[in-house]
Amino acid sequence: MLEARVPFHVDVGMADDSQEQRPDVRSASDHLSNIRQVLNPAIADLATVFGVSRQAIYKWIGEEATPEPDKFERIRALSHAADDFRGAGITRASSMLKMKAFEGRSLMDLAAAGQLLPSHIQSLIAEAQAMDAAYDRSGLAKSKAKPSDDWRTEVSIPGSPER
Repeated sequence: MLEARVPFHVDVGMADDSQEQRPDVRSASDHLSNIRQVLNPAIADLATVFGVSRQAIYKWIGEEATPEPDKFERIRALSHAADDFRGAGITRASSMLKMKAFEGRSLMDLAAAGQLLPSHIQSLIAEAQAMDAAYDRSGLAKSKAKPSDDWRTEVSIPGSPER
């Protein structure tokens, strides 16, 4: 009897472009690498989302340990969100991670609660595309000044109360 050296999970889902089923055979480490590459969250943020220590995240990345099934589901959901952002050509997906767009909750909050839905991801993709369109219309892209994304913040600039 053979035993796999690296445990993996199979996710059979419908592909967006066609009606063919394509299994997702990525390991937890692969999913976490995808999340880190596209969404660029801090390890501490991932640990909070999955309810584990930072050391557990590092062990999952290094394939020294595997997450429990419920945590793997949240990892996979966040990885699929990263796939959707990449597929939509959103290069600043990391700025959308903590945006409180869903009744005061962010994508990370929804992932932590296991409530991340494709509609949430599509809303953020639409918002990112609107932000990019606003940037293009602003004329800042044609400026000779050094480009900066500082103006596209997900948090409003605090002000002092007027009296």
